Amino acid sequence: MADKRKRVSRVAAEQISAPRGRPPMLSSDTIVDVALEVLRANPKEEFTTAKVARELGVSPPALSRYFPSRAALLDAMGAKAFADFPDVPANGDWREQLTAWQHNVVRLFRKNRGMLQLMSWEGKLSGPWLKVQMPVIALLHDLGFSGLTLYETGSWFLSGTVGMIRTYFASDSSEVESSELLDLSEGLERLTPAQRELVYEAQKWVGKGDPDRILGTGLRTLVDGIDSELKKLSKGKK
Repeated sequence: MADKRKRVSRVAAEQISAPRGRPPMLSSDTIVDVALEVLRANPKEEFTTAKVARELGVSPPALSRYFPSRAALLDAMGAKAFADFPDVPANGDWREQLTAWQHNVVRLFRKNRGMLQLMSWEGKLSGPWLKVQMPVIALLHDLGFSGLTLYETGSWFLSGTVGMIRTYFASDSSEVESSELLDLSEGLERLTPAQRELVYEAQKWVGKGDPDRILGTGLRTLVDGIDSELKKLSKGKK
């Protein structure tokens, strides 16, 4: 934690230069850069503008001149974090296109810890994250999904992709003990003896699976699911 604190403070120091005795010079870019470092250093903690102000050595009201709310700052952070997200390949099979998008999201999570906090907040989907998702929605629409089927298929594919990636990074983190990943002891008294035996069997393997294989299989299964839904659409049109 001390190393993380030093890294964030170093970013703030490098980006803010002001004569001694005068308030530091701020800019929206500086605030966003330091805010992203704060989030990366503390991905499991709630993000607040107070933490950013503390790293910058200013009071929270000073930030409000650039970002009037926490939501406004998170939106700007998301815009920067997602700015370099690659386009879906224009050519190729649709399965390859969706797979490419999924693996680009994996790289995004790997590069930016705390990514989930930039995807939605206060019950609202982030505008920058919505922009990242739109190529998938457009591709599904081109495949023939529309209306309710477009909404439902897009929802489980997008949320399933993010959920699997999130689980992958949790299980692949040295900071997370295996006991934190999957605690199966709660509610055992509600189960039958046969069900409890299944739980005990599963507990032997907690933390011992291959995260890369699990993620790869899961992502492929989601793409296979799109194929299955396409076949249903085709039958419905006959």
